[in-house]
Amino acid sequence: MSFKLFFANTFGLIKSTAKIEAAHDALLADYLMFCEFEKSNQQKEYHELDTLVKSATFKQKKKEIQHLTLHGSKEEAQLNELKKLVKNSRLQKFYSTLKSEELKRFEKISGSDLMVKYKELKTLVEKHSLAALKKMDKQSKEFALYTEFLGLRDSADLTFFRNFRKSPGYRNYEIMLESPERKRLEELQKITASDEFKARVAYLEDKHKWEKTEEAAKEKRYEELLKLPQLVTYLKYKHSTAFDFFKKWNLIFEDRFETGKLDLQKWQTQSHWASQSLGQNFSQVGDLHAFTDGRNVSVDGKSLKIEVRKENAKGMQWRIPFGFVEQEFDYTSGIVSTAGVEWWKHGLLEAKVKYAPAQNLVDALYLLGEESTPQVNLVEMGVKNRLGLLSKSADGIQAACESISGLKEGEFYIFSLEWSAHSLVWKINGREMLSLNQNVPAFKMHLNAASIVVAEPTGSLPHRFEIGWVRFYQHHHNA
Repeated sequence: MSFKLFFANTFGLIKSTAKIEAAHDALLADYLMFCEFEKSNQQKEYHELDTLVKSATFKQKKKEIQHLTLHGSKEEAQLNELKKLVKNSRLQKFYSTLKSEELKRFEKISGSDLMVKYKELKTLVEKHSLAALKKMDKQSKEFALYTEFLGLRDSADLTFFRNFRKSPGYRNYEIMLESPERKRLEELQKITASDEFKARVAYLEDKHKWEKTEEAAKEKRYEELLKLPQLVTYLKYKHSTAFDFFKKWNLIFEDRFETGKLDLQKWQTQSHWASQSLGQNFSQVGDLHAFTDGRNVSVDGKSLKIEVRKENAKGMQWRIPFGFVEQEFDYTSGIVSTAGVEWWKHGLLEAKVKYAPAQNLVDALYLLGEESTPQVNLVEMGVKNRLGLLSKSADGIQAACESISGLKEGEFYIFSLEWSAHSLVWKINGREMLSLNQNVPAFKMHLNAASIVVAEPTGSLPHRFEIGWVRFYQHHHNA
């Protein structure tokens, strides 16, 4: 057993595959929502409204409008002044006189022919002394005018006129007629009776005046936007590093095996060398199986399965010096490869694989270039349970690997390989298992998955090599 796995299992450092997947899928969904919202008109609208609503000018205007009332206003002062003037006793007497019948009679007499005649006679009479008037010939014209004067002077109308003019009411009327108080009263009456003033008072008394403003409508829209799931997500991650993985890595290949058959736009069921040289699959010397052309490969909507079966089959085998030779095999298996479609140089390879090693079998998910070596094993199970780099040298095959024995059989794990120009780093469920910086491939490679029978199987058949999904990422600047 790997010490690293023993240590990790002992202290619970291997995270749950299901939790890792759920967290990844949830974060990816949030990231896609974030990116979509970031480009949307709603995001632009939010930023504009956010700047507006949080501005000092906006806050000050809102505060002023909300605290604006009739109490303490210029309009209240004008209304109070008007009430005071309306209650002024001298002005009340003035308007009482102004509306009276006596004033009407007084003004009528004042402008009447009777008053004109009276004034003419008075002017003539006043030229003579009272003693002279009494000695005057009663038959004279002057005495007749004097007699007429006396008649007019003592008439009801002129008697009323003189008495009214001397009355307190009329004296008050004369004083208040051109007074500042009366002018201010009538000015205020005109002001307060205007539609503009009434509208202003109604506005000041309106407890919902802020809600009726254009600014309040914008504030309401801002609050509505804040409730949008997209914006909630956007604000949650705006200054977060949670999306660093997706910002760093660009997904260029993925198969979740969610359909009912193998996607031949991504995979072929022959190895690269089989398709290039023979046009059909072949086995190596020592292998006890024949590779069928896809019959042992299935996709059920949940995973890719490569099946090893106990059955007779004819197949080709590469033998030196004879080349390809047909022979009988007792077992069949399958292989899939991206060689016909996808080759990559540097990136992050991830795969969800069920750990189910079987004796005398080799299940492997690995990268190869144009040659059969080096082989970069994302995961290898069966005869040996390991991950790492296999390279051919003068001394044979050199293995720079780490054991994965100790994983729970029948459980899915996420195996990952980060391949850069200077290193290869393997992880299981996010925990680093192996890091190499020697013999790092510097050329394009393709992905393969295969099951190989190297000796008589001791377990029950059929045996299934099961892969839940595969992803390959590259840095955004390299994609």
